[in-house]
Amino acid sequence: MAVGSWLLVGTPDTGTAPVRRTGPAWPLGAAPVLVAAAVLLATYRRMHERWGWPLLLFTGYLASAGWTLTLAASDGALWTAEVADSDATPPLPGRLLDALAGSGVDDALATTLLCLVGATATVLVASALRSLSDELSARRLVPVLALAPYALVGGEVEAIALALGAATLAVAAISSEPGRPGLARLILAVLCGLLLGAAALFGYTAILLAAGVVCVFFVRRRPLLNVATAAGFFVPLVVAQSVELDWTEDLVAVLQSGTGQHRYVEGLAAAVVVLLILGGPALIASVRSMRTTPAWPLLLAGGAGVVASVAAGLVSDRLAPGAWLPALPWLLVAAIAPVRQGGPSVPTPLPVVGVGAITAYALALLIAQ
Repeated sequence: MAVGSWLLVGTPDTGTAPVRRTGPAWPLGAAPVLVAAAVLLATYRRMHERWGWPLLLFTGYLASAGWTLTLAASDGALWTAEVADSDATPPLPGRLLDALAGSGVDDALATTLLCLVGATATVLVASALRSLSDELSARRLVPVLALAPYALVGGEVEAIALALGAATLAVAAISSEPGRPGLARLILAVLCGLLLGAAALFGYTAILLAAGVVCVFFVRRRPLLNVATAAGFFVPLVVAQSVELDWTEDLVAVLQSGTGQHRYVEGLAAAVVVLLILGGPALIASVRSMRTTPAWPLLLAGGAGVVASVAAGLVSDRLAPGAWLPALPWLLVAAIAPVRQGGPSVPTPLPVVGVGAITAYALALLIAQ
């Protein structure tokens, strides 16, 4: 099924830059198996439910970073996409990669740094869920995120938007918590907007996470925080425009740069298959429990991001799964949602996590050939 799905995904013209080998061979072929085995064993023994919260976040970050890095090196060499001249991303990431290359940073090291930055999303998504739901639910979600199949695209430049977008929703949840002083709440809301604006400069999809921010403030009955967030959001865009990076013009140019061959049915089918691959079985479990999770604003943010990205890809004849990366973790937050609304969260679904990890590793080996 995985092989057939990947062949189907390869049929449309993605419009993205080709993936290429970037470094010397490393003996890391079995490393993803070791990382996955360690996480699954710890999950089976429910160590994630007993460790202290800071220790859990630290180990969750290490597991997520290790999983992403070892998948990127599953054939013995790091892989990355050349996005400096690609129309699939905003211009700022291309300038960043050019600057890194000019400073002597090779592609393999750049990919490693992107993997390490993107892994912070595991910590931030868990923190957001802890604020909106409860700590036990957040603890049970960490293994799901650490071995998520979307790590297949975790080494792309959208990993920066992934981290900034995750920080946006985490700060939104924390800023609106009951009992927080008004001034601190206002400062955090402005910070939320700054993070959202910065995330949008690194990935077009990140702007759709604003839907989750609005819903978080709606649930917490803090509508005025939307004003502070909006004020902070425009600051990065104005600064970018002052250095000739017009985000809106670039987005319009991308949408109008299609080839004119609008293969909507084929493109939509491919997008669904790719989404199922990158989300894995946890995505299906999350969708089935979407009505019972108290963290529905986070799920809504991820759904809005993916739907809008797919629609934009169909319009511009460009299927770019890496562009969905900032939204993908939020689609998994309901994988541990309670069976009944208001009840306790379910234990971490070990078979779901394991099957997703096996599929991701098999696809990584297939892509590397």
